[in-house]
Amino acid sequence: MKTLLTISALLILTVSATAQRQISYAYTEIKKGQYNTCARTSYLLKNAQIKKQSGKLSIPIAGRPAKVFKDDNSDENFHEFDYMGEIKGTKLSLVKRTDYNHEEFYLLNRSTGAIDTLIGEPVFAQNMRDFACINNPGTDEEQQVQICEINKGAVNTRVYLKGKADAFLEGIACIKRNFLYAKDNQGSYWKLSFEIGDE
Repeated sequence: MKTLLTISALLILTVSATAQRQISYAYTEIKKGQYNTCARTSYLLKNAQIKKQSGKLSIPIAGRPAKVFKDDNSDENFHEFDYMGEIKGTKLSLVKRTDYNHEEFYLLNRSTGAIDTLIGEPVFAQNMRDFACINNPGTDEEQQVQICEINKGAVNTRVYLKGKADAFLEGIACIKRNFLYAKDNQGSYWKLSFEIGDE
């Protein structure tokens, strides 16, 4: 019986250890020239038929009622929505929500009506599958980098990484599958390399 319990305990520990994701990442300072060689991918197309009217942004969904985003101009719950455009080669629309101290972005699937929330404006890789965002954190928040991919029309967040501890990242120049280039608010340039163990 003692042997059976020991084997069971080892099996449980093995399963829980393999279920945890191994994530490693590092920031390396790079030169401005290296940052500039990585061109941003143009990914937005405007749909002239989608316009906000009377504080309501309405985006059509195939075979379903349109998704409506309503501005709220009250002091207590102020927020407004802006249509940013369509993501090239997808059925995704990008919508920005802004309130007093925060902004976030929504990717709306025009086929299913599903909405995925992003912490910042996305920057896409040339393959139009991989993308990343950085947030503009509030006073009590840490900066994060959201690494995502589009797989079969659905958005998947691969990982959230901490921003650089002693810098404030302002913009991403480009992203590849396992790294991105970013600029900070002090004029330094960084390569963020990352490995996600279960991929």
